[in-house]
Amino acid sequence: MSNKKRTREVQPDEVPNLEIPIDEVVEQTITDWTPGEKTPRYVVIRGGLRVSDKDYPDQSEPRAIAEMNFWRKVIDRWPDGTRVEIVQYDKKKHRIW
Repeated sequence: MSNKKRTREVQPDEVPNLEIPIDEVVEQTITDWTPGEKTPRYVVIRGGLRVSDKDYPDQSEPRAIAEMNFWRKVIDRWPDGTRVEIVQYDKKKHRIW
């Protein structure tokens, strides 16, 4: 048996590009927001208490739904009578210490 050396063809690394140019994304976010206007933020709560320090711009945000589903799995496994919800942020109830 002989050891034959194989030459590997190296393909250049490709940099992934955004489907939407950054200029359009920046312009869209800037034109939708006006100074002094506060956008509502949403948090995930369990039994009235905030479960993480993350907040979301919309209730239908996929990350918020994923976090809510995680806590629902925890409650299904170890039921304690609490409910998991995505609610609008209240600075008195949902502050982070």
